[in-house]
Amino acid sequence: MTTAVYVGWTGRGNLGDDAIADALLHHIPGVAPWHVPTDPTAFAGRLLAGAGVGARRRTVLLGGGTVVGRRNWRMLLAATGALLARRRPWHLIGVGVEDPAFQGRNSFSDKDELRRWVDVCGWFDRITVRGPRSRELLASVGVDAEIVGDPALLHTPIAAVEPKERLLGLNLGYGDDLWGHDHDRVLDETAALVRQLAKENWSTRLLVVNLKDLSFATECARRARVDAEIRIATTVSDYMTAVADCTVLVAERLHALVLGAAAAVPLVGLEYQPKCGDFLSSINSAERSLRTDAVTTGALIEHVREIADHRDMESATLATHVEVLRESLLEEVAWIRNRLSADLVVGSAP
Repeated sequence: MTTAVYVGWTGRGNLGDDAIADALLHHIPGVAPWHVPTDPTAFAGRLLAGAGVGARRRTVLLGGGTVVGRRNWRMLLAATGALLARRRPWHLIGVGVEDPAFQGRNSFSDKDELRRWVDVCGWFDRITVRGPRSRELLASVGVDAEIVGDPALLHTPIAAVEPKERLLGLNLGYGDDLWGHDHDRVLDETAALVRQLAKENWSTRLLVVNLKDLSFATECARRARVDAEIRIATTVSDYMTAVADCTVLVAERLHALVLGAAAAVPLVGLEYQPKCGDFLSSINSAERSLRTDAVTTGALIEHVREIADHRDMESATLATHVEVLRESLLEEVAWIRNRLSADLVVGSAP
């Protein structure tokens, strides 16, 4: 069996990237017990510790996340191919593609970056992506891709849970930047949502999936002037438990949405970057995506009320769409597992 090294943004307190790694490594044996460091200093330290030995016998398993179309990931993969894993083919599953339409203040992309990925995509056995926008972006530079969904959808609920009446799950948090560059506005609109729903006998559970986001939860509760529950849920099991009995989920972090969908909790997305809309489109919920530069309390209340009025149907429909993607993901991990087991190697990475 070929040994693979895992490349992903793991071990940094980010629920989504850790959830992807946990899901994939559960299904794919033969992956080295260490992951490729994403920090240059740690990468150099791994080399000095002898990780370059055996590079010709290793391939790569690239986890999901929005990696394609970002300069920092392209450079990391080039270094990995030269020094740590030189066997082909490489493997990936359900990656996201950075949309050049979004130019954040700390962006690792530009209008020409995606074209630089055409050769990199050729290092992989096949290309599968998170959603339709990712596939469209790759098609624009001549790369064919198949939609299989976000790998974190491989996680399943531990047990069936009866949803509570009028319990809003609310997640706030974003990465390097967001549409509109103004998160204070998002706090105002969501706080007004919580305050209005409280008048209608709703309760709110603020779900914190990254400790960096705790201040957003506390500030939202303060502005709403209600006694909202704040739940720290930085692991998959904790989050799935915390979200399972919510009537409706309104979430900003991408993988708060992904894992909410995996738990079949009807949801509304606060689209802080295009990747959130990409995911929601993959589960036929594009209409539930509200960009952070345009979201209003009124729109949020309308979505929440509509979902709550048809909660069972919304949940069943969501579960059906998720199950289709989950089957595609399982087929893809089986393909990768078989390729690694068969030791089908066609060359060496640059």
